[in-house]
Amino acid sequence: MDNLIKAELLKGLLGNPVHIPAWYPYDEEGSRLNDICMEQCRWYYFHRFEMKILNDILTELIEYLKDSRMLVDLGSGNATKTMLILDRLLKTHESLTYVPVDISTEFLNKTAANLKTIYGNKLEIQPIGEEYMVALRKIKYVFYSVYLLFGNNFNWFTKIIVWFGSLQSLSYGKQLDYLLEIRNTMQVDDKLLITLDVTDTTCKQTIELAYLDPEGYSENFHLNSIHRLNREMNANIDISKFKIRNELVVNSRSNNCSYVNVWIEAIENCDVHIGQLDLTREFQKGERLYLHEENGISCKYTIEQLEYLLNKASLGMEKYWRNEHVAVILVNRK
Repeated sequence: MDNLIKAELLKGLLGNPVHIPAWYPYDEEGSRLNDICMEQCRWYYFHRFEMKILNDILTELIEYLKDSRMLVDLGSGNATKTMLILDRLLKTHESLTYVPVDISTEFLNKTAANLKTIYGNKLEIQPIGEEYMVALRKIKYVFYSVYLLFGNNFNWFTKIIVWFGSLQSLSYGKQLDYLLEIRNTMQVDDKLLITLDVTDTTCKQTIELAYLDPEGYSENFHLNSIHRLNREMNANIDISKFKIRNELVVNSRSNNCSYVNVWIEAIENCDVHIGQLDLTREFQKGERLYLHEENGISCKYTIEQLEYLLNKASLGMEKYWRNEHVAVILVNRK
């Protein structure tokens, strides 16, 4: 894992544009800061409206999910949203298998321990501390092994894959790659449940403030990428020589989406050395270091753009619900 992280960091820091992968801030500290931002930042609308719509539609939603015995949770975090579904399913099922996936193993283990305390033996927890693509391939292998073991009884393992709010943090090309991998993991009766940002992009200020708020919640999270480089990679990045900025990029084409760029910009010439990567790089005044891959993070969609994306991955939109900011999409395999 360490070599993979170093390779991805080098690829980004030597790339054009220069960037740090969007997943890099999510160590234990970054996951904690992200949760604080979601729960306490009054400018960050997505989490509040996501919780509201999930609570509003929960009774109807469970009707679509009630036959599932396994729940895979991509980017599980503290599992607050997923527990809404677990609570309802465990009213009618004696037990469930729960597979939380998170890149931060330390944070994942804390979540798993907390859920074990809450649900006891009613929840069989199988955590996977990996990047999403690696985790999905592991999950596919596990399901294939179960199929070989149970044969025609494999339908007992009908599953839900939930991905709350994290798909939109990937670049558009990666979103399609992951959706294709998810499809390959799904059986005929499985469901994918995702939440996505459908805020009207004419509300530019509302969106930009959500991802760089005046109170500093978002900034603390985003800058964990830099602090983590300093902590773990023996870097000497002086954040006082940079200014953090963001911008909404609007895209109305059906085969793409709108997104937010977040970067730090040098306010003077400075040299950066990263010891563990054996890398020294000079930043000129005004030069940017993006805190994600090309084509942004925190994507914003129209329903038409979502339908196009899912169709490209041979997935179907079975049902959707939406409010002012959030769409909950129930997805099946075509």
